[in-house]
Amino acid sequence: MPPPPPPPRLLAGGDHHPSPTSASSPEHPFLSAHLLLPSPSPSDLPSLHLPLALAFSFLADPSPLPRRLLVVLHAAGGRYPAFYHAFASALLSLPFPLLLPHPRNRLLLAASELARAAAPGFAPLLVSLLRRLPFPGDARLLDIFHEHASFLADEEPQLLASAVFAFLRLLAKNRLDPAPQCLECSDCGECKNAKNLAGCRENLVSFCASVLRDHTQVCELIGRDLVRCLHELVLVQEFHKLWKDSMLGRAAEICRIGMPGWCTAMAVSPEMETQLLFMMNNVKWGNQKRYQLWFARKHLMVPGGEERIPDIVRFICCGYHPTNKVMQSGVIARWAVIGWLLTSCNKSYVQANAKVALFYDWLFFDEGKGNVMNIEPAMLLMVNSVSQYTDITNMLLEFLFLLVENYDVRRKEAIAECVRNAFAVLVKKGVVPSLDILTCCEKLSPMLRQKLVAFLSSASPEETEKTCGQPIDEASKAMDLNNRVCSN
Repeated sequence: MPPPPPPPRLLAGGDHHPSPTSASSPEHPFLSAHLLLPSPSPSDLPSLHLPLALAFSFLADPSPLPRRLLVVLHAAGGRYPAFYHAFASALLSLPFPLLLPHPRNRLLLAASELARAAAPGFAPLLVSLLRRLPFPGDARLLDIFHEHASFLADEEPQLLASAVFAFLRLLAKNRLDPAPQCLECSDCGECKNAKNLAGCRENLVSFCASVLRDHTQVCELIGRDLVRCLHELVLVQEFHKLWKDSMLGRAAEICRIGMPGWCTAMAVSPEMETQLLFMMNNVKWGNQKRYQLWFARKHLMVPGGEERIPDIVRFICCGYHPTNKVMQSGVIARWAVIGWLLTSCNKSYVQANAKVALFYDWLFFDEGKGNVMNIEPAMLLMVNSVSQYTDITNMLLEFLFLLVENYDVRRKEAIAECVRNAFAVLVKKGVVPSLDILTCCEKLSPMLRQKLVAFLSSASPEETEKTCGQPIDEASKAMDLNNRVCSN
């Protein structure tokens, strides 16, 4: 008698991945539960193994999905309040990038069932899927949010806002430069992503526009980055009309709301977040190049990868604030990682969007509500680059002035005042001892130095003197002075 066939796999195998029978494999708990409960039924409801066994059956059973599995899922959820959460947590524990195509599609089906039942634990599962965009099958994820938009607006507004932000960023990254077809093949993961995005683009635009129009207050939870997203998509007809009809008058109020923490996480995938945090928490100065190259090969040197740099910059500025202990430990600083990302931009519009992402909180900075850690990386990048990489400081300072002049001409004075406040608070909080590092540096463009002094002089003379560290009339003679940073 031939041996029974091995159970189906959930994850892509390989020499460097442990076998499902190994305790170190993410599949091992699922396989063990499956061997104990190979065909979950209502009689297994009290079993502690049921969430994992049912999850295995959901992901691995061939199509169509047996109705009995849906019956067991909702029976267990109705009888045991903690079951839905345990089932969703089991699905979340699997490494999504390694899921085989069939289990990946089934994971979306499971998420849809949990959303339909408004089951506890379904929101984190959908958020996790949103952070993986784009991936083959994400049109199904869009369908889930489209189907339940009204319910989510009332019961899970943060989740609906997360979906709008994730889909807007997906559209923005692919509006000007869609992911190209690979030359070697037409069936790899990147090609499937590109085809899938092209196929559901109109539905993405329709969904985002309808939610922005019908549930504006929910979308405003995103804060000022909602305006940043719409600015990048203003040439899309649907968003252009929406902007003129309903968003333009509310933009100033929305921009006063900072980017919330849950929104910063939506900008990058979980793998990118883990690797960025590892670099900024563990990699010492001088050792960062190999880690940066590793990160770039995995996330930036792929079709559409460079377009993610502005979102990575926003995540570093707003989503990760190191402790004093970390900052004093000799690890690579946030400003250095951002400087590397800016120099990694080969496309001018990507670099421009990355610089907007870097300075965005400066344009609306309010000392009472704003966080100085959000504006610190731009200041430190300018200050620490001025000695050896003066071109970077010139570029950033020039771009900041361009933003002040042109970002919103109707509110130019208010934006200028916010930027002056940002400079003052950075000195007040001790991020830099004074601004004479910039105003008195001979290596900087004389025009930019004079413009900076004149810009700061628009504040009160006392405030300008305190910020620059010297009287205004002396600051105007900055050309004759040597800065301690530039003298190296």
